[in-house]
Amino acid sequence: MAKFVEHIRDKHNILLVIALFAICLGTLMYLYPREAQFKYEYSEGKVWAYEDFISPYDINVEKLDDEVQREREAIRSEIVPVYRFDVSKEQAGYARMNFLIDSLYRQDSARFDVAMRIGNSALKTMFEIGVIDLDTDHQGMTANQPLQLIDGAFISEVKRSDVVDMNEGYGYLRNTVSVLASEELIDVSYLTEVITQGLNYNLLFDKTSTDRNIETRLNAIHIEVGELEAGELIIRKGEEIGLEQLRELESVRKSYEERVGKGKSWWIILLGQGLLISVGLISIVIILRMLEPDLLEAPSKVTFILVLIVLMALLVKVALSIDNISIYLVPICIVPIILRAFYDAKLALLIHIVNVFMLSFIVPSSFEFAFLHIFAGILLLYGMRTLAKRSQFFNAALVIFLSYSITYLGLNIIQEGKFTGIHLNNYAWFGGNAFISMFAFPLIYLFERSFGFLSEISLLEISDSNNDLLRELNEKAPGTFQHTLQVANLAEEAIREIGGNVLLMRAGALYHDIGKMEAPRYFTENQHGVNPHDDMGPEESARTIIHHVIKGIELARKNRLPEEIIDFIRTHHGTTRVEYFYRTAVNERGEEEVDETLFRYPGPMPFSRETAVLMMADSVEAASRSLPDYSEERIFSLIESIVAHQQSMGQFENADITFKEITKVKKVFLKKLLNIYHSRIAYPDSKK
Repeated sequence: MAKFVEHIRDKHNILLVIALFAICLGTLMYLYPREAQFKYEYSEGKVWAYEDFISPYDINVEKLDDEVQREREAIRSEIVPVYRFDVSKEQAGYARMNFLIDSLYRQDSARFDVAMRIGNSALKTMFEIGVIDLDTDHQGMTANQPLQLIDGAFISEVKRSDVVDMNEGYGYLRNTVSVLASEELIDVSYLTEVITQGLNYNLLFDKTSTDRNIETRLNAIHIEVGELEAGELIIRKGEEIGLEQLRELESVRKSYEERVGKGKSWWIILLGQGLLISVGLISIVIILRMLEPDLLEAPSKVTFILVLIVLMALLVKVALSIDNISIYLVPICIVPIILRAFYDAKLALLIHIVNVFMLSFIVPSSFEFAFLHIFAGILLLYGMRTLAKRSQFFNAALVIFLSYSITYLGLNIIQEGKFTGIHLNNYAWFGGNAFISMFAFPLIYLFERSFGFLSEISLLEISDSNNDLLRELNEKAPGTFQHTLQVANLAEEAIREIGGNVLLMRAGALYHDIGKMEAPRYFTENQHGVNPHDDMGPEESARTIIHHVIKGIELARKNRLPEEIIDFIRTHHGTTRVEYFYRTAVNERGEEEVDETLFRYPGPMPFSRETAVLMMADSVEAASRSLPDYSEERIFSLIESIVAHQQSMGQFENADITFKEITKVKKVFLKKLLNIYHSRIAYPDSKK
């Protein structure tokens, strides 16, 4: 039992990864629809490329969804809006006018009677015509467009020009008052302003009645246009699909998917979906084993990839469930963009292709869907071989839009044989898709923080020499700062030669010696004549030198540097000895009297190409500063001896670097150091 528990403990990461794939399988099967997939693809005007198709059932032939939708939209646009007379608004208008007339003409009974008579007559005329408060949707009505008016129990239909809005009402009212008061001894202008205060909307939009009329018309739409009997021929092979055949094919498809999806064979559909999804997930496992085998032992990284796949499936399901949303709006290409931020383009592309095929099982026009997104992914990742600038996200959006647009155009020309079958609104969906894809930039940051990843964009920010930590290093230990710059240049060129993460290499090299800031004067590159080690014992000196690794880790964590960068600080001396002070102690007291562990760095040893290259570059650059001359032979001998010593101490045993790659690294070091220390021409003295 103890052995079994120990075995489980040793394999817990692998078991957790298996569980994650199982959870992903179950989640995708839950998200996928239960309807059966009709195996034929067709569209109007396209030639039927399959065998003669016969109706398998007795079914009613219905209009196409697009036809019904167009009819519904036509009804909504053609329906006559209903407006209702509101007596309370009229009464409020009369009351307002009467109050003003009473206030102004109370002392003059003759003018009061005239004003009341003219005012009531003028308002009555306007209210009988109808002062309409046009709904927002009706603001652009033309003069001849009809309106339905309800006045109590009476319903009438008039033209828009037969009623007036408020601005028109003011004009009519002024004219009416002018005519009625032309022969009266009263100030017409003043009276007009008083009466217009009583003008009020009395025709209000009746949304309930209008919607009821629309619903009545919609319910009256005839969807069925015919019948099909089981065994009846629908279309022959090679025949062009017309409107009638398209209606019949769509009716058969709907009937088939409904019968199979809701019948006893639903579990067979579930089994088929499970098999296809399993094939897709197994393909992802194979891709990871070929390109990034370490990922399969890292549950957090596997979770990240599976979360992206599940999120895309969820977005596709939501898009399919909403009538007014096109599947083309779903930003499928955001997956390879995010993956590319953390892994190489090859891995991102292969996972994108598998993801597209898995999604194509549940979308209409699966061939078109797969072709559009795979081609877009290829072009996208070709332009994102490195992810170093924010502008690349805008370029990616443009590539996505152009790729979708051109591919869609080509596919439709082939299928339809004409341009009239192209739906221009799809280009708007492509534009929306491209715009949404630009949100990959903040999503990369979100995933980076959530899963503890390190993107190329973050590496560029970390490598900026204007960062506070690097500026502090330059101020407190300028010699060390210059040393790190040279080491970064050497290591960057070497890792580029053998293949590795160049940005990670440079960032790690720039920070590997930040621990020297605590006591810069104890390191030779920062000394100017006085060496404090002259007054210290070998053990104390070694402890001071070794401590810069521990201090560097503390500083890095305090400044929230990623663990991948801290790994360079830990490993750049591996488990080597502080050789100079160890030999000094041995010479003073003898090897048996010296505790070697006091002179050895805590490690660990380098465990990647990048950390191994840094160890070599750090030692070679530091030692090269003490050479008496910089001939090619002397530099070559120095590099060979340092790297050979590190190899003999087993410092590269845990790193995935080969002897062949180490040889290439040494050649790069030789070339770079020769360029740095090349001899210059002696120019003649100008005074002679």
